[in-house]
Amino acid sequence: MIETITDFEHLYESMNKCRRGVGWKDSVMSYTLNGIERNLKLEEKLKDGTYTPSPTKAFKITNPKPRDIISVSFRDRVYQRSLNDNALYPTMTNSFIYDNWACQKGKGTLKCRERLKEFLRVYYRKYGHVGYSLQCDIRGYYPNMSHEITEAMFRAKLPQDIADATVAVLRNQYDGDMGYNPGSQMIQIAGISMLDKLDHYIKERLHIRYYIRYMDDFILIHHDPKYLSECREAIRAKLRELRFQLHETKTRIYPLSHGIPFLGFRFTLTDTGKVVVLIDPKRVKAARKKYVRLAAKCRKGLIPRESVDVSWQCWKQHASYGNSWKLIQRLDAFYRDLWRDDDGLQNPHTD
Repeated sequence: MIETITDFEHLYESMNKCRRGVGWKDSVMSYTLNGIERNLKLEEKLKDGTYTPSPTKAFKITNPKPRDIISVSFRDRVYQRSLNDNALYPTMTNSFIYDNWACQKGKGTLKCRERLKEFLRVYYRKYGHVGYSLQCDIRGYYPNMSHEITEAMFRAKLPQDIADATVAVLRNQYDGDMGYNPGSQMIQIAGISMLDKLDHYIKERLHIRYYIRYMDDFILIHHDPKYLSECREAIRAKLRELRFQLHETKTRIYPLSHGIPFLGFRFTLTDTGKVVVLIDPKRVKAARKKYVRLAAKCRKGLIPRESVDVSWQCWKQHASYGNSWKLIQRLDAFYRDLWRDDDGLQNPHTD
């Protein structure tokens, strides 16, 4: 199978996928300008064993939370994308349960939120509005991911030549015995695959019908809080086998009437069966600060007003997923007020 991964046709296809959205970057333009020659050379090196990965670059991000990220050279991304799309992804995801929602075709955050709403509605029809949720979160998921267990997971499911190639990439990019930095597609595949056996255990052994997972954030819904407490201990034991620990302050059992915080929104089941969805107030506060900063940059000529407006419309569309009509009206007033002086209107906050 490795021959398929490294042939010109698949490498060229991977190059076109990798350039989407980043074609303006110098490194991408430099590679794609001579894409045929560069991919022929890459194919030759991969097949004769002379391919050597380029050094990675590390940097930090702060949103949505502080993380160390690695950047892979465009040439290496082309090879890794071919390896991922033509071998890793179809093989590793083949055994996934339906309600594993991260980093997969046809899934994502929007559909994951809709699935949780569907669960709550179905639960109400069977049990009414009284119920409980066990929300679990793993402490330091990627930083505490064992290299030994990750490599064993890939070797258990992949053909030997593909597993060897995958392990070689991981060992080149990450030193030590513990921890991976997001930024590579392979690490995304590792992240969604690592808990696959736990998913099956929860569904098939613990018999939790209403179970959903997005990466390391997962939710169990049941009518008996005592049983959910037993499930929490069983999950804790299973995670120890993978050298993970539950984040104790984020792992809780609470009534559905209190709402389930998940993927930036809170989902509350009312006594009439309605599912009320509200955006996390912390996200709103962060957005206000962000657009105050962007407006200041715009006034200094660092970014165009049109870019800020487009960004605002995108964020407002995201916020409108919830039951947020009044919130959207307040946010629109806030945004208009940001530009009141610039648009030649009197600012009501000044004398």
